Amino acid sequence: MSVDLRAAASDYLRDRRARGYVLADEDWLLGRFLDDLDERGQTTITVAAALTFATQRAGATAGWQARKLRAVRGLAAHVYALDPNAAQLIPAGLIASKTPRRIPYLYSQEQIVALMDAARALSPRMLGESMRTLIGLLAATGMRSGEAAALDVEDFDPDRRLLRVSGKNRRLRELPLHPTTVQALLDYLQIRAQLAPRTGPLLIGAKGGRLNLNSARAAFRALVNDCRLPVAPGCRAPRLHDARHSFAVNTLIDAHRQGVDVDAQIATLANYLGHVDPAHTYWYLTASPQLMQTVRERMTAWQEAVQ
Repeated sequence: MSVDLRAAASDYLRDRRARGYVLADEDWLLGRFLDDLDERGQTTITVAAALTFATQRAGATAGWQARKLRAVRGLAAHVYALDPNAAQLIPAGLIASKTPRRIPYLYSQEQIVALMDAARALSPRMLGESMRTLIGLLAATGMRSGEAAALDVEDFDPDRRLLRVSGKNRRLRELPLHPTTVQALLDYLQIRAQLAPRTGPLLIGAKGGRLNLNSARAAFRALVNDCRLPVAPGCRAPRLHDARHSFAVNTLIDAHRQGVDVDAQIATLANYLGHVDPAHTYWYLTASPQLMQTVRERMTAWQEAVQ
């Protein structure tokens, strides 16, 4: 059986997109890889050819080399399934991205409350109210800070208890809200109405325009200093974005405590966070002492039950 590699690549990319993946670089990377094979008169995908392609540009970072190899690796697996003689399977991890991961800051519920309370002391008052609402919204939903800043009033549906969020690559999703979050947003809108029209940006700055994310981050750093949040060695200084990590970890803790299927919960969490691939969700599930203790307690209970 002979495999047309370019037709196979086209089918592979079309299948990935049909499954919801947003492919930023795969089209041109695979096109360039196949061009390289043509120049060498090669009609099969080999590990050696993939590595040569990934590492051929001097000065490229290990992260970029690993990204190129991942693109070819996916195509190779697709072609191998069609004809094992047309492609070699490319092992994972041949090029380490060497991207050091700094440990995110995981907020306790008490710290979130302290930050929200401190926000009310910010001046002007509207900035304080918007920062208080932003912090609470991130902690309650796990959305990205940029997504929250981009919300319009029309995206909030209090009757259905939903927020319509436009995420990365303009993917839309609806987030169900807890009744207390709905009420907090309604209370904020009453204050907001004193300075801005009933439509337009949900979160506003001191002059009534959309809350500037850079200004919000600067204000948040001031709140962190005011609250004197402790930072463990090796951890980042607390950031707005870390509320997303905290939300993911707390969701998993609740799943363990309730004894539900954690894998199923991660799939649900991936949809909630706006991830097409649940594998991306694991990035946020940084181990915390509380999470590890909860896992140990569940394992102990399971072991006792089967004895």
